[in-house]
Amino acid sequence: MKTLTYILTVLLLIGCSNSSNNGKVSETIESESQSLTDSTVEVEETENANNEIEQIESSKCSGTISDFLKLEQQDLRTDLFAKIDSIRKVQYPDNDQETSIMVDLTAEYLTRFLKDIDTDSLTQNQGFEKEYHFDIAPEGFTDPTGCKDKIAVSFDNKDCSFRLNIYNTFLVEPNWCTESMVVYGFKIKNSRIIDFWRQEAG
Repeated sequence: MKTLTYILTVLLLIGCSNSSNNGKVSETIESESQSLTDSTVEVEETENANNEIEQIESSKCSGTISDFLKLEQQDLRTDLFAKIDSIRKVQYPDNDQETSIMVDLTAEYLTRFLKDIDTDSLTQNQGFEKEYHFDIAPEGFTDPTGCKDKIAVSFDNKDCSFRLNIYNTFLVEPNWCTESMVVYGFKIKNSRIIDFWRQEAG
């Protein structure tokens, strides 16, 4: 009987000892598993940060203000005026725009403007403007030479976009000229006009 009791006691002690070791092994496995998880998260965060840097670098503007001079190319010019006509049809489906106030760019004035651009001034100032006299006024008003009209281009080197402003000015009082403006925004990419928009002011 004593022998049986002794054997049972030894077995009980061995069982308790294994149970304690299993707990330590389990804690070790959990600790190593957490370390691996933390390492995986760090690797993923690093990869994500690298991907974001690559996307920012790839989205940097590779164009310059001088790209505006590409509008001397007939196919690019045709594309620009197709975009202007297309958006005007959307903005004025009934063709009821007061064209004598809001003046859109014409092929003639684009040609003149491109010839008038001082390339040194264009690159140095990231833009260029030139005064003209459109001689366009709404009914009942006049457009003397003193009321200067203007075409201006500027460049945003953050998103590679151009802004082209067409100012039309006419006389409303003996010594007061009022101004309206049509604004185009667009980018030039692969000999195409993209991201084109048109707004009016005045």
